[in-house]
Amino acid sequence: MKTVVKSLIIIFILTLELFSSVKLNSANSFVKGEPFTFELEVTGSSIKFPKIEKIDSYIVQNLGTSRSLQIINGNYSEKISQKFQILPQKDFEIPSFTFEIDGVEIQSSSRKITQRKVNKTISNNFDLQLKASKEEAYVGEDILLKLVFKYRKNLQITNLGFEPPHFENFWYKKVDNKNRRYEENGYIVQELEYLLFPQKEGKLKVNPLAIIVQLVNQNSSYGNFSFLSVPVEKRVYSNSLDFDIKPLPKSVNLIGNFDINATIDKSEIKEGESVSLKLDIKGVGNFDDLEDFKLDIQNATIYDNKPQIKTAYSKKGFEGSYEKIFSIVPSSSITIPSFKLKYFDKTQKKVIEKETKEFKVKVNSLNKQKTTPILEKSNEPKEIKKVIEKSITLKDKLLYFSLGSLVTILIFGLYIYARIYKQKTKEDKPLIKKLKSCKTKEEMLKLLLPYLKYDSQLDELIFECEKTKNFKGAQKAIISLVKQLDIKG
Repeated sequence: MKTVVKSLIIIFILTLELFSSVKLNSANSFVKGEPFTFELEVTGSSIKFPKIEKIDSYIVQNLGTSRSLQIINGNYSEKISQKFQILPQKDFEIPSFTFEIDGVEIQSSSRKITQRKVNKTISNNFDLQLKASKEEAYVGEDILLKLVFKYRKNLQITNLGFEPPHFENFWYKKVDNKNRRYEENGYIVQELEYLLFPQKEGKLKVNPLAIIVQLVNQNSSYGNFSFLSVPVEKRVYSNSLDFDIKPLPKSVNLIGNFDINATIDKSEIKEGESVSLKLDIKGVGNFDDLEDFKLDIQNATIYDNKPQIKTAYSKKGFEGSYEKIFSIVPSSSITIPSFKLKYFDKTQKKVIEKETKEFKVKVNSLNKQKTTPILEKSNEPKEIKKVIEKSITLKDKLLYFSLGSLVTILIFGLYIYARIYKQKTKEDKPLIKKLKSCKTKEEMLKLLLPYLKYDSQLDELIFECEKTKNFKGAQKAIISLVKQLDIKG
């Protein structure tokens, strides 16, 4: 009996392994700075995937799941594939994961993934070049990086994908040159510019950047109908760049040429009034590293707003302006201290310190005098008024009554007329009645079809009605707008 049970268990396991499998699909190497994608493909029935959140401290992003059914020799099974993505910085290993298939745990295989070096793409069809304005710079100094991509004019390109760059050890921002595009010697040329600001000293490197090109497959079986085929994807890599970055002098984090100025709107005020102080900094340099300025004055309450910093790249370099306004309410006369600014001047190769002037503000106190009201006796003689009573005759009473009745009837008539007019205006127009009687979204869309292009806001509501699941809400909004537009229908 035991032998039979063991045999059945072995047969069950062999059958399960025959129709159940876990497969890891991935490359064996990755490029630093590019996302790495891998796929876990599981076949069987009653499949339970493990929860995959991290691999070697890298956050794992689930890109989606696909399912399919298959029948092999009359046996039904399901195939589930899940794609994942991580952004590795060094060699790592995809570990073995545990899956539950038909109540049995099955392990996936592990795989070591190594970093590979990328070389610049050499091709007659494409070229991607990185050019820098300088190879030596100081920490915080701007470096203009130009990315030039060109491809043959006659290529059938369906899409160009530029992966967002990651400049390690550099702070960067894109220069707004409206993506320069032009033709040159049979090539289409596109240019992008970035400003790089090195964040540390030493030998720094910008790794090759990549552009993903999707081309029409010329070898497709569709022949002249090549647009029906799946595009061929190709990655075009640029060259790398090396920089020698020098440190700034101690206690200085700005480099360039700056001017600082401060002004006040008045130097003498009354107690309780405020003084407005404006601080301006202009120049060329790393404005984004400029620290915020604060004021601390005894016997004064200070209010300040966020500074307004504007920057733009020009022939002079990274130009900018800093503006901040302080509102100062002193309780007595005060001295507003000067503001100081230190920066490294590359031309003079020394630290420059500039400061604003001090301001003295005089506060005049308010002398509050108490005043007591004085009552004076009036010497004017009193005026004696005589009241003369006049009797009203019966004739006058009848006249007044008749006039009052006439006015009352007139007012009542106007009231009735206003109510009847209002009731008439409240009556729904034919289109609104039809809209209210609509029971489904399809009925209402057919009814509104002739009114497309009548009003842009109505068009938006019609398109929203087509997509929304809240039919009643969309119906109410459309009826309200039709009333406003006074569409008679």
